[in-house]
Order: sequence, then C-alpha cells, then structure tokens
Amino acid sequence: MDGIGRRGTLLGAPLLLAAGLRPAAAQAWPARPVRFVVGFAAGGANDIMARLLAARLGERLPGTTFLVENRPGAGTLLAAEHVARAAPDGHTFLYASSSTLITLLVNRGAGLNPTQDFAAVAMAQSSPLLLVSRPDFPARTLPEVIRLARERPGRLTVSHPGTGGINHLSLAVLMRREGIELTLVPFNGNQPALTALVRGDVDLASDSLFATRTLREAGTIRPIAITSAGRSPAMPEVPTFAEAMPGYEVTFWGGLLAPRGTPEAVLDQLNREVDAVLRLPEVAERVRGFGADPVGGDRAHYTRVIAEDWERWGGVVRDLGLRGD
Repeated sequence: MDGIGRRGTLLGAPLLLAAGLRPAAAQAWPARPVRFVVGFAAGGANDIMARLLAARLGERLPGTTFLVENRPGAGTLLAAEHVARAAPDGHTFLYASSSTLITLLVNRGAGLNPTQDFAAVAMAQSSPLLLVSRPDFPARTLPEVIRLARERPGRLTVSHPGTGGINHLSLAVLMRREGIELTLVPFNGNQPALTALVRGDVDLASDSLFATRTLREAGTIRPIAITSAGRSPAMPEVPTFAEAMPGYEVTFWGGLLAPRGTPEAVLDQLNREVDAVLRLPEVAERVRGFGADPVGGDRAHYTRVIAEDWERWGGVVRDLGLRGD
C-alpha cells in the first residue's frame, strides 16, 4: 500500500494517439476549470486534503482553476455515482477514500466497481485509526482491553462513526482475530461518536487522529493503540495494535479517481503534478499535522492498493452480511 516507473518526460505522439488524444489536445489540458468532487461535508480531513491539492495545483498550473465540490450523502455514494457518469475528459475527478470503496461494497446495487468504473490518478494520503477510551476506563493498553473483553463478553461498548465504515470493519476484524465480543455502537459521524465517549455513554471509541486530536490534547480521552504498522511520529508513546496482534494493520487512504476512459496522458500528468505537490515540505508538514502521511507515488501502486482493499474489505463485508438499503 509499486510497478511501472514514473514518467518524467512528455509522452510521444504515438502514445498520445493510442490514448485517444492528438498532441494538441493533450497540451490544451485543462481547457476549463477542473472539479474535485468530495463525498463528505466541508471541514473534514478529506475536504481539507482536496482543497489543499486544489490550491497548490492551481499555483503549479497558472491560468487553471481547480474547484472542490462537496456532494455528501449516502456514505459518499452520491459523489461516486456523479463522477462515474461524468464525461471522461479530464475535468471531473473524485476525491475518494477507503470509505468510498466500503460504501460501494455495501451498496452493490449501485453497480459501481472502483477497479472497473474508475481509473486511479494519485494517492494523496494514508492515515491510521486510533482506539481511545474515557480517562477512567480501567484498561490502559490493548492487551488489557482484550483481557477485559474476555472477562465481560459483550459488555464493553465501542462507538464508531457509522455502520459499514472502516472503523466498524476494523473492530470486526479485531473481534474475529481475538475471539472476543464487543458491543459496537454506531453513530452518524465522528463528532456524535466521540461525544458519546466523553459523556461516558460508551467505554471506547474508534476514530481518526484528526477527529480525536482536540479531545486528546485536552486530556478528555485517552489513546489506547494505533492501527498503523509502526508508531506514529505524532504520538510515539502510543503503541500499535501490531505490538499485541502481529500483522494487524488498518490504514485508510484518500486520493483522486477519474471516470474510466479519461485519457492516459491526462491521468499521468495529474499524477505527476500531485506527486510534486505532496513533496513540498510545507504541504507534507500540513498533512502530517492532521494525523496523515503524504503518499504520492505512481498510478500502478495506487491501482494495486484499491484492488487489494476491494478484496480485503469485501470479505469482511460479506462475513458481516452488510447490505445497503
């Protein structure tokens, strides 16, 4: 979460023709404002990342406007459907996340498959999840949480931002691997799930570093363990799940997808531009500031990440019997 090498030079005319573009058409991209459609409301980590990319890309391509369009609803399904139907001309992209894949898995009736209906453009960031507790919770480490769960089957309660989200699925994997039973309490979004923890309505919560940051800094909640493969530089004192459960790793990514059929030359150019933006020290610092890691890299790597996650989370969704309305 590797392939073809990055193309650092302009594509030749034969390749442009094979991609369905005349050289003049490729040089003209973008011919009008470019939209990044985000399936979340303004203000969240995905929206912030999309806007950061849009602003910096506008600086790198003078005269071009990059716009962020928020289309929240149905767990990002509305945004995904909108972009899948858009003209594949390089002017409409989806800022997708792991949640988008899971939404499509749960809502199979929508008939969208990210490996078939979209083309990977650029993976922007990757983030872990964090298991947190209220400060007076007796278990302070993941092994202690697991031991307590075995002593009290079904009595430990864990809030998360919604059924079918990556937080939910990561907890399901935890229970299956450790043979424990937790009572999972879904909410409609990050804030209500964390508010329930602060009020003492639940024992634990699974959420992102971004969503939990203010409460962690205030000491209102206590970190238990992080789902990344290694400890986070932002909170090196917090152990990973893998330290207690070797091989357990859950990260969620965000990045750009295009409607299938968008010219390869356009996809490659935008990939290079996004990668250059993510390599800027001030951009990398900003991304890490909200608990994520800038990724970048080539399109082949991103394509593999999507395919692997589609397979991995598809199995969990089937095991849980999750289906959209």
